Amino acid sequence: MELIYSMRRKPLKCEPPHFDITSDPEIIRPICTISTCNIIAFTSLTELSDCDGDTWGGHVYVCDLDTPWDSHKVTSTVHPISALEWDGEGKQLLVATTVGEVSVYGQKDFLLNEWTCLYTATFPGEHIIKATFFHNGRRVLALEKKPDAPVSERIQILRSTPTLKGFGGVACRGACVISSTGLVGALQAGEGTRAQVASDCLRSPRDHICAASIAHKNGNLLVAAAWRRGSKRGVRCAVCSVLRSNTSRASPLAVQLQPLPTVYLLDDDISPVSLCWWLRDDTDALLIAGNNLTLWKLTERSYPVHKLLSKGPVQGSTTPGGGPKTLDCFNTVSWQQAAAWPLEGGESATHVCAARLPPAAHAVLATPRALHLLPRDTHHYLVSRPIVSNGTSAPETAAGAGTPPKKTKYGPGLAPQSGGSATVWCAELSALGSVAVALDSRSQLHVYKLLQPAPDVPTPLSVQHVTSLLEYSMVSGYDCLDVLMTLKSNIVEAVYERLTENFQRQAQSFQQYYYHSWLKLRISLCSLSGAWQSSAAALSAQQLCGAAWAACAGALRDDKPDALAALAALLDDHAPPDLDKNLLALEAKMDLTSEGTLQALQPLQALRRPLQRALHTALTALAAMQPSNLHQMQHQHGYELWCAAGSAGALRRLVVLARACGRGGDALGRALSRLSMPHKPDLLEECALLCAQAPARVWDALPRCCVAAPHGRAWPLFFEYGVEPKSLRYVPEPPPFAQSDITPSLDMDSIRYMYLGGGRRAARWRQCGRCGARALAAAQPSRHPLQRAYDGRFVAACRCGGKWTLVSNV
Repeated sequence: MELIYSMRRKPLKCEPPHFDITSDPEIIRPICTISTCNIIAFTSLTELSDCDGDTWGGHVYVCDLDTPWDSHKVTSTVHPISALEWDGEGKQLLVATTVGEVSVYGQKDFLLNEWTCLYTATFPGEHIIKATFFHNGRRVLALEKKPDAPVSERIQILRSTPTLKGFGGVACRGACVISSTGLVGALQAGEGTRAQVASDCLRSPRDHICAASIAHKNGNLLVAAAWRRGSKRGVRCAVCSVLRSNTSRASPLAVQLQPLPTVYLLDDDISPVSLCWWLRDDTDALLIAGNNLTLWKLTERSYPVHKLLSKGPVQGSTTPGGGPKTLDCFNTVSWQQAAAWPLEGGESATHVCAARLPPAAHAVLATPRALHLLPRDTHHYLVSRPIVSNGTSAPETAAGAGTPPKKTKYGPGLAPQSGGSATVWCAELSALGSVAVALDSRSQLHVYKLLQPAPDVPTPLSVQHVTSLLEYSMVSGYDCLDVLMTLKSNIVEAVYERLTENFQRQAQSFQQYYYHSWLKLRISLCSLSGAWQSSAAALSAQQLCGAAWAACAGALRDDKPDALAALAALLDDHAPPDLDKNLLALEAKMDLTSEGTLQALQPLQALRRPLQRALHTALTALAAMQPSNLHQMQHQHGYELWCAAGSAGALRRLVVLARACGRGGDALGRALSRLSMPHKPDLLEECALLCAQAPARVWDALPRCCVAAPHGRAWPLFFEYGVEPKSLRYVPEPPPFAQSDITPSLDMDSIRYMYLGGGRRAARWRQCGRCGARALAAAQPSRHPLQRAYDGRFVAACRCGGKWTLVSNV
């Protein structure tokens, strides 16, 4: 476990007394959670920019794992926020307060800094302590098979039962909450912004619930709630089912609770402060954290009873080897303590969390001063790391921040000082289990790299493990930034080659379906190394060319008379090698001056900018065929458009379409058609002549400032909220063959291949924090359908998979 970076905030003049050192569970402290898109959501009792203490209440912020200093506020509430949860897809965020107000927020126009409330629900007088969204019934399972097995056999997508079914068995969106009095409530979005609500109690006499946990299993919800009454303490468990009388949205909801055995704790034990389900297909396990950490498993046991009370022969046994069969028995389930981890130093636990997906099998325990990594199959800590958030021992530790700490007890440091330091109260694991996020009492984030895999594992096994995680993210659709961020630089090339080799061995249907996800993974891997920026730019250009061709293919599939009959042959993926020659001959016979031809080609004019970009991309690929570049490619593994048959074929098709639309590029077709042949000296001379006549180039590696950029800074990194660290800014240098006056820069729309407008001071634009791409803030409503089809691929997320943020100069 290694610290990647820590955030700090400016000192607060007015703080509550004994806020950090008290152990009173009634005090509401900051909480955090991380989505499957690697977006961190956390709360703060004051605004992050507030130094005077004028904004006490509840404030929710979100930030990307790669750019944590760029935090955006989702909402603010008068009462403290006690529950925070992402949905399974990372699109909706649930916020609950101490007075029973539950709100579900979603991104407005897919912007990370613009949020809108989708629906709300109220449970009057209830202190919400835990919440979770309904399961959508989609489950991605990683099977233990040989690495050479096809990905479709190693990783399977299962359709399980959703938490709440709608018409036709479709999963319904909603959430489940637990209050401090044992109330279990369910809410679902209705016709307006008010949600339908149903509730039930764990038991008729209300208990004082201090911690809770909810997990999904077989279409139901497993609920665990820690209660205390006098000197008695325990954990009540139940199976929750959300039902509806019929599939109509107007029909009321119903919550049914089926009790499970209760876990009774020792009288001298303090109240549990955190619970977490640790599920597997074979067993249900529960982590209970207090002054120590215990693991409990729910097992089925057989109890012999009198024959008059028996229910028949035993149906199963939990004894290893089967055990003896008795005729007079009673089968039931009970909790059994399987492991216990003591806490050293007299500290008590503050939070415990376990991995949510099968590839990760670890749990993280947080204490006020440290993080502990726990395995599932052993009873020992793998590693423990102290968290220090009360000062710095050297000025260079805060070099990534904009201003030095004003007080020594604020901000991260290397050596603890006496008194007043922030304590850790919440920790969460990423979806793929590669990083752990900890939040202290001053809403300062600390991100740790987990041991994935262990340091003593050989390099080939490490490459195999990382490749399996990336393939799992490709199939499941989860963001893999946490895996890429923790990669060692010496295995990036091996992982890239292994991932490419594995993908090319898959079935043709698998490659076609996951091609774009695989392309994004290759771009992200190449962007991690400074020596591979040329390959990342070439792959990004190929990605945009693929989007342009998909939009053009929509127009060619329409029923157009005669004019597009010749161009329709481009849709044949299994065409003969002389396809380009035949198309050029057919295009020469086309009458581009007739009214019918011009009218038939008019829809393609909406894609003039993507087609122009394809021409410049083809020219850049030909310019890369220089003797010096060819010699360099022989000594290092990389990617260039001119050496890939599929990329060259896609460029040839786009060049033919551009020529048909009058965009030029008459001399590029012959040179592109010769790329599949052995490279002769006259081909290099022809490419050099074309590049001398047309100096347009495309370079798709933009300046960026993020943690995963190849900036060369050593861990740990220290940042400050709202201050962009200039030391992390990375500006890739384009090679000589890609330099020109119209190379895309930060002043251009990297998606539409046009300038943002307003000279060098555009009014509004969207920006991606991961790759540095910029795009227009809002599209015109009168766009052509082909242009909307092209832009629609990059509306929800950037081409690299990062989220858009709205930037305005107004």
